[in-house]
Amino acid sequence: MRKLFIIVSAILMSTGVFSQPKNYPVPPETKKRLFFIQRNHNENTVIYDTNFDKNGNLIESNPVDVYWIRYQEQEQRMELRAIERRFAFGGKCEKLESNPEYYLLKLAATDKKKLLLKQTSPFKAAIYTKINNKMSVLHHMYIFADNSGIKPTVIYIELFGKDIKTGQKTYEKLINP
Repeated sequence: MRKLFIIVSAILMSTGVFSQPKNYPVPPETKKRLFFIQRNHNENTVIYDTNFDKNGNLIESNPVDVYWIRYQEQEQRMELRAIERRFAFGGKCEKLESNPEYYLLKLAATDKKKLLLKQTSPFKAAIYTKINNKMSVLHHMYIFADNSGIKPTVIYIELFGKDIKTGQKTYEKLINP
């Protein structure tokens, strides 16, 4: 049965039947926004913002603020639960010794993509990663998961960004990440 589900899912994904819903709300852009994650489960969105000090520099001990926008509950902000932080959407940010102007953001759920945080000017930063083999600024991710079991199984992740050289939109779909 599981093999059949995977085969049917693969066929549907290749035809574009599964994809980020067009009617999902888009979180408002802010000066602190790095990127966001949306999921097929519901419209609630995980936000990744920067933490700056009063001079506009990243706070080294905690440069990224991760939280929910609960669209199904009057768009209120809600902190991640401990289990979500540890196993799904939380992350660790470590300054790179080899290049101290970058931080490596390691998401709890996956290490398939290298996410680099860099401050570009006071009160401004971005996440850089390769999307479809092009160095890009990450805008958002969409995660499609099978939530029917005890533990959700990620079927695919879509990455959306902008090529840092051309400014063109970039896209990549990671299947069975």
